[in-house]
Amino acid sequence: MTKQKTRDGNLLELFKKGRSLRGFKHLIETIKSKDDKAKIVFTDGETKRTKSEFHINFEDYKKITQGKFFAFYRETGLDSASFFLNSRFGKEFNYDKGRLTGSQLKKLDKNFLQVLRNLTKKAKNKKILLQRTTETIRELTEQKKILKSEAEELEEIQKSSNIAIFQSRIKELRERLKSGKYTETSGKNSWQSWIYKNNWLLGIQYQKPIEKQKINLSGSMPDYLFPTVDGFLDILEIKLPSNDVIIKDTSHPGSCRWCGETNKAIGQVVNYLSDIERLQLELSRAIKSEYGWDVFVIKPRAFIVVGTKDNWDEVKKEAFRKLNYSLHGIEVLTYTDLIRRGEEIIQRYTQKI
Repeated sequence: MTKQKTRDGNLLELFKKGRSLRGFKHLIETIKSKDDKAKIVFTDGETKRTKSEFHINFEDYKKITQGKFFAFYRETGLDSASFFLNSRFGKEFNYDKGRLTGSQLKKLDKNFLQVLRNLTKKAKNKKILLQRTTETIRELTEQKKILKSEAEELEEIQKSSNIAIFQSRIKELRERLKSGKYTETSGKNSWQSWIYKNNWLLGIQYQKPIEKQKINLSGSMPDYLFPTVDGFLDILEIKLPSNDVIIKDTSHPGSCRWCGETNKAIGQVVNYLSDIERLQLELSRAIKSEYGWDVFVIKPRAFIVVGTKDNWDEVKKEAFRKLNYSLHGIEVLTYTDLIRRGEEIIQRYTQKI
């Protein structure tokens, strides 16, 4: 300390006068209040307690207490300045006699329950606390109403946003059908890729599609499997919208039959369904291993999307219904059906709003 100089003099001399540390005399007073015979030893070594001595590292104490002292010093100074300015320039400077400093607020926060218990010992305080509590509850109730209203508004915005997305997808589907330039399966813009991304058109009962390549099973399988929300599997086969679906049977008036491409697709999905049921245990394990989903591979269904119903008469529409009814676990859909299903979903969504 003899080598350390300050603007007020030698550090050792200041130490002897009790001026080298902020709160020095308060430190002594606090220790003496616990043990009036204890000795206080300032050291450059470890801060520790022996049987009759408190060894306190000088730099350690200064580091910890100095910041706290100056924070308190600043608050006291600001409070004093406000008091003075208010007494001399009352019109320009206000002074809150009941103002709490930052350190006081922190103490209140840490000892909130104890403060409440002490305050309620006086009837006057109980009345004020009851009044303020009632006001706080009222304010919180109003805030809750506002938050609920805002949440409802956000929900309406989200629904409107979803409807806008669905409507844009329907518009996109109509434009794709008009263009006639998209392939069946190759490329990112193929019909297969587009419908897999927009499988909501088939209904809202499906989870994320399962890729065949990720489950790595032998046997005939479609490129994607569609798990339903209740834990079963459907499959989907995509054909071009330009393909015919059914044609009238000229040898039997009022009758129709499947067109070649549709008939081929039906045979293809029959093989898929057969292999899926044959490999149901292995398939369930593979899906559980890759995706963590429990799927029941029991009586899977198949959907074939092909062609449109443009310019169909009543004979064709009725025949299509009958031919579909004759299939077991397979349903043929047209791109026209997808548009109508999408529009129905949008209409129901809109009604809820």
